[in-house]
Amino acid sequence: MQHSTRLTSRGLGLLAGLMLLLLHPGVAQQFAPSSSASIRQNTWLMFLSDARLSKRWGLHTEVQVLRTRTSELGYQNVFRGGANYYFSDNLLLTGGYAYSQDVAEDHYPGASGPEHRLYQQLQLRDAKNRVQLQQRYRLEQRWVRLQPDQDFTYLNRLRYQLRLAIPLLGRELTSGVPFAVVADEIFLGFGQQAKGRLFQQNRAYVGIGYQISTASSVEIGYLNQFVQLPQDSRPELNENMQISLCFHPDWRRTQPSIRP
Repeated sequence: MQHSTRLTSRGLGLLAGLMLLLLHPGVAQQFAPSSSASIRQNTWLMFLSDARLSKRWGLHTEVQVLRTRTSELGYQNVFRGGANYYFSDNLLLTGGYAYSQDVAEDHYPGASGPEHRLYQQLQLRDAKNRVQLQQRYRLEQRWVRLQPDQDFTYLNRLRYQLRLAIPLLGRELTSGVPFAVVADEIFLGFGQQAKGRLFQQNRAYVGIGYQISTASSVEIGYLNQFVQLPQDSRPELNENMQISLCFHPDWRRTQPSIRP
């Protein structure tokens, strides 16, 4: 147990150091040394839900609303649904569909939407220690309309997210306990249509939350989003205030420990 705790603590330190680098605009711009990134300020509203229906099965529901007046993205809505399969309490498999709509007065190439996605996801969670670790691997098949008058283009994308949560009072994340969160997610494109553009996006996040009840929590934090736009467009560095509401009800007869 002590060895596992040391590994988790080291992981927290490494991720915190990585995020300090990613949150600095000068470092982020090095992904595109030929042009400087434009910095935007946005507000991101999120609702996330994993409702467990039985020992093995559950439903995933997700709504994201990005609102801004300064970003070229204009505003973006994402709706995601899926079926969860609980291989174990620490291993969750998900498959489903997502719809994304970008609306802006001046579209940059690749963001004129709409976009349809199929996705498959594997999520690992370790909540035995005070620092709770979660890893998410997501594979997406995307049908994107790059220009309003074009047909849909098929794209592949791989996403990896590492998230760490730690209670600020006591050693367990229970009802009425505030917590801190750090996370980082990288987006990689592959396949014929990627045209050699492997790195597409990075999202670094730091925030605080409050565990309202066993099933619900709320978070507010800072999300630094670096987007490598296609073709010759300037990369974009979005500084987002993210507000999240999480609702993870467990409708089984036996109620296990909560998740952050």
